[in-house]
Amino acid sequence: MLESIRIAFFKNALRALSSKQRKRKLYTTQSAQTIGLLFDATAEKDWKVLSDFGKLLEKDGKKVQLLGFFQAKQTPETLGFEGFSLKETDWTRKPKSEKVDRFVKAPLDLLICYNPANLPTLAWVALAANAAMKIGTAGQFANDFDLQLEIPENKGPQYFIEQMHLYLAKLS
Repeated sequence: MLESIRIAFFKNALRALSSKQRKRKLYTTQSAQTIGLLFDATAEKDWKVLSDFGKLLEKDGKKVQLLGFFQAKQTPETLGFEGFSLKETDWTRKPKSEKVDRFVKAPLDLLICYNPANLPTLAWVALAANAAMKIGTAGQFANDFDLQLEIPENKGPQYFIEQMHLYLAKLS
């Protein structure tokens, strides 16, 4: 019962956010100058792939902001990127962190959100983010992604990145 109340309050917060207007523009990883990479960092093998992807983008001269969410009480000590945990959310799982506030307010050309487990906290951050183009995994929560990718359960972030590049190449 408490969980259904929590979800109802969370979905109301998402609906309020979804009314926010943004200027949409088509970007690829090549054309974007500022890129936000938002991801589920719970599994170390996943965040390592996504962190390496962020470093590749930086080598290409992009300004990249990484933000990982750990579905645990604390974030690991040494990451190489900003992360936040369940401890930094309220009872509805809405984030209450300065790291998240900075990420959401930063003007981004492109937001890439890897959220295969449909974590509500990541859905909220993706919806609140100030990005001209948003790419993410298909999910159950309200979003305003310009491109949604379905990722099979047995595939990981590398597959997501490959599919994103494939579809962006067709759009540009």
